[in-house]
This record gives sequence, structure tokens and C-alpha cells, in this order.
Amino acid sequence: MNIEKGLFKSAETVTLVNSAGMSVTLCALGAGIMSIKVLDRDGEAREVTRLASGGYGAAYHGLTIGRTSGRIAHAEFSIDGRTARLEKNNHGEDCLHGGSSGFHSKVFSLRVEQNAEYTDVVFEYDSPDGEGGYFGNVKVQSIYRLYERENKLATIYKAAPDCKTLLNLTNHAYFDMSGDLRAPVTEQVMYINASRVGDLNERLIIERIADVAPQFDFRTPRKVGEYVKDEVVQRYTKGYDHPFFLDARGLDKVACSLYSELSGIKLEVRTTYPCVVVFGDNFDGYKSTCFECEYNPDGIHSTPDDCGVCSPDKPYSETTEFVFTVTK
Repeated sequence: MNIEKGLFKSAETVTLVNSAGMSVTLCALGAGIMSIKVLDRDGEAREVTRLASGGYGAAYHGLTIGRTSGRIAHAEFSIDGRTARLEKNNHGEDCLHGGSSGFHSKVFSLRVEQNAEYTDVVFEYDSPDGEGGYFGNVKVQSIYRLYERENKLATIYKAAPDCKTLLNLTNHAYFDMSGDLRAPVTEQVMYINASRVGDLNERLIIERIADVAPQFDFRTPRKVGEYVKDEVVQRYTKGYDHPFFLDARGLDKVACSLYSELSGIKLEVRTTYPCVVVFGDNFDGYKSTCFECEYNPDGIHSTPDDCGVCSPDKPYSETTEFVFTVTK
């Protein structure tokens, strides 16, 4: 593995290049992904992530999201009689992505651990009790693992709280399998292993979990753009920005995939999480898509037995893998 370090706005960066031709650039600001490049069918390196027009760090692109990803209804939750009151940064009523002081805004420590099979970039941050309105001191690790001989990047989240509390960590990278934004995501083929999807209200809070209508059924792969302009898909979200509840979870199963006929590049996403929020870059031309693997975003209010509640006796541990292959 070739390793090169640098700086971005005084925050450390590290670029890893494996023997399969894949490169990944990571940044301590927001413990995020700045770049992923893989070889297309012609052997040319292609950028398969997209940053917002404001560059790295804008609009959550590529960043680690926490303490909770997605929207917490009414910006509060309770565990064992203890209530967290969070920032109301979604329609003045709900909490989105942990609020303005969320993990996306923090500078993490960084260290590199290497062996013959893979290289880990370990980002760490100590979140104090009361930060963002959340309770409990939490030591968080956001680990990126690039494998040496295959184009696989794992995101591994570990956290040790000093009391029972809520976490729901994800990465907010935007993907474009055409490479270098050569074709909009609407022309790319998507698969989602989900027969249920969240039905959203005007604040994008889940009101109920329903069977997928045809507009949301990607169990047979099809182009993202087939129904993207449909009234049901456009309502409130202007495209796909919905939580899909997976029919199966685990690193031996494909949760979702994205493929470009132009480049031959395919991404397969595998995760231990039960849910993937699929966001189709709806306000900037559908150029890419984001697979936010996480728990039910507002699960503390609806699925409390499987929503990210952790404790000293039950530390947080979840993994998502991004696997890239090329067809000739």
C-alpha cells in the first residue's frame, strides 16, 4: 500500500493507493472521504465520488455523520427517563445529522495501521457529555479499511459510551459510477434489497414503514431515472431521499448497488445496518447518489429495540463495505 500524507485547512489528510489501482483520500476534518478513484474498463482512473460545489466539507459531502444521522422528530428523545434536547435545525422543529456541532464539524485524530492484507486509517474523537444536547461521554472511532489486492473500502464505526445513550453513525459520500461526472446518476442502474420504505411527511420524518410501490421497487435493477420525476417520488423530496429497510443485512449480502454502462464500474454496498437512506442529489441535477447506511433515523421513537442505543455493556459496532468491480 502506498501512503501519502498532507493537509487540508490545517487538518491532516492521507491518501492510500492499493495494488489493484484504487486510491482513497481521507481527511481528519469530519473523518471523511475526499476522493475515491478506481480504474474503468479501459484502465483509466476515474473519480467515483462527488463533492458539493462548495468543496470538501460542504453539504455533508463525504463526512462522518453523528451523533445521529438523519432526522430526530421534535429534536428530542428519552432513554430510561433521561431526555436529550437537541438542536432544531430541520424546519425549526427536528434535529438533522446531529445538529451544527455534529461529528461532521469536528477535527478527529488520525493514525494509520498497516498489514499485508489491508490498511486502516483510524479517526478518533472524544465527544463530551452534553455536546449537541446528547448525554454521555462517548469515545468514537471512524475507521476506513482499504484492502490491498481488491477494490474494497470498509467503514467501521466503534464507540464506547460511559452511559446508555443513542448513536447512529454513517458516511455521507456521494457516488457516480460513470466516473468524473460523465453521466447523471439517472442513467445509472441501481439495485436495493428492500421491500419496505419509509413514508415521509413534509419535514421528511418517517410516518410509517410501507411496502414499496413500483416507484421505489429496485429489487430488480433498473435505471435510477425511470421514476425520478414521478409525483410520488417528487413529493417533499424532489427525488429519492428515502429510508429503505433492507430485507437482509450482513457483510455477506448486497444491500444495494450502482452500475454505469459507460464506465463498466459497479459499486456494491454491504452493511450490518438495517436501513439505507438513498439520496439522489436532488437539488443539483441528479449527478450522483448517496447511500447512507444507518439505523432507522427516527427509530428511537418507533423501533427502539433496534435503533442504535448503546451502553458500556453494549458498545457500538457497525460496518459498511463499498466494493468496486469492473465489467469489460
